[in-house]
Amino acid sequence: MTAGLKREFRRLLLEAVSRDNILPLTSVCNLRCVFCSHRRLPAGVDMHRFPPLPLKELAELIPFLDRHSRIVIGESATRLCEGEPFTHPDILALLGLLRRHFPCTPLQITTNGTLLGEKVVTALQRLQGETELGEPLLEMVISLNSSTAEVRRAVLGDDEPRRALDGLELCRRRGLPFHGSVVAVPHLGGWDDLEKTLLLLDTQGARTIRLFLPGYTRATPVKERGHNSLWEDVYLLRQRMSARLRCPLLLEPPLKKDLVARVEGVIEETPAAAAGLQAGDIITAVDGKNVLSAVAAFQRIKEASRPLLTVRRPAGPPARDPARPETAEYCIQLEKQKGALPGLVMERDLTKESIDLVYGAIARHKARLPLLLTSRAAAPLWQAAREQGLIPSCTCISIVPNRFFGGTICTAGLLTVSDLYRHLTSVLQEREADLLLLPGAPFDRRGLDLCGVSYRELSRAFPGAIMEILS
Repeated sequence: MTAGLKREFRRLLLEAVSRDNILPLTSVCNLRCVFCSHRRLPAGVDMHRFPPLPLKELAELIPFLDRHSRIVIGESATRLCEGEPFTHPDILALLGLLRRHFPCTPLQITTNGTLLGEKVVTALQRLQGETELGEPLLEMVISLNSSTAEVRRAVLGDDEPRRALDGLELCRRRGLPFHGSVVAVPHLGGWDDLEKTLLLLDTQGARTIRLFLPGYTRATPVKERGHNSLWEDVYLLRQRMSARLRCPLLLEPPLKKDLVARVEGVIEETPAAAAGLQAGDIITAVDGKNVLSAVAAFQRIKEASRPLLTVRRPAGPPARDPARPETAEYCIQLEKQKGALPGLVMERDLTKESIDLVYGAIARHKARLPLLLTSRAAAPLWQAAREQGLIPSCTCISIVPNRFFGGTICTAGLLTVSDLYRHLTSVLQEREADLLLLPGAPFDRRGLDLCGVSYRELSRAFPGAIMEILS
């Protein structure tokens, strides 16, 4: 690695730690998943793959972590490819070091579960406990993806398919709290395997399950892509399975089309469960104040002490509590401390901060023809915000296609400068705009996209335009 690459790699490490509270360990993985996002990247993506970082170097990064926020291990950040954390030879020593530095900070570890043997799980138990707010000090996210031996061999490249299932069972027996994660690839592994995997995670005690819609880029071979209606079929499966599972089942990406604060599920043995909230409930106000969106409602509930919720329950199956009559709207108080998680699960939409950024930028520049660039996934949310008067009605919402990645990619975080340039070149030929509002998700702290190109190239390409990044 050249001196320049070393400096860039070090910068990305520090950014992941200080901005995202993610501690990268290694790009090494012991599986060969057909659908792995790191395998199907188009040429030009400036990603960094790296061997296990020495324990000494990781110890130097620890002081940059925020002790007041959850520390995450095993998730990719910025342009770093993260692998399986338990392949790191010093993972247990590192976790012990983290716990000594941050005795009261929650840790989250994302793993494929294949290396959760007796020694590892016993070590994880020693890190367990609860914060002052009653939250687990350690939670796992187990990316199981398949529960069938033949599918695990063929699709995940798992030569010892029993290991992950045994690790899951061991976590349940030892009382380690975990969330499940499944990439839906029924076109490769079958619908029966997908249903069995979701049911297994639920019966083994998953607190929630994330079901990832099958995505692919233009670099993905056609035989691995699936049919055009696959997302719709997975969405319908999620609806059916939600009724069979005890834990909340969420889609990723959520594909939410409104700003309704709808409860998608309730985690067992939490304040929300004790209060009788259930999937389908709509929260219209918190402590008497109307909510702008699901994210805004969740944040307000979390930050409040004993919040009073105004809840609307749509007509449908009777409430789980037979003593409570079905009502169109009622008030309920959550018995929770300030800052504690309520235990209800909602799909992500728009934050109050992002709405305020758009409204504030338009007001500050006195824009009459503002152009808000957004991804295909977020466009319905911004349209809903405009319809509800949360952003000015003059705002033109323009969808930027993810042409660089292609395929089914539709999120803002995977847009590139080339996507934005091509779209602006076309749109500005057809309409005027006195303010361009660009999403901040595609860019790191230096304003670079996933190809290492700066958003400032857009300013140079469109010198007469007033441009703001919504970071």
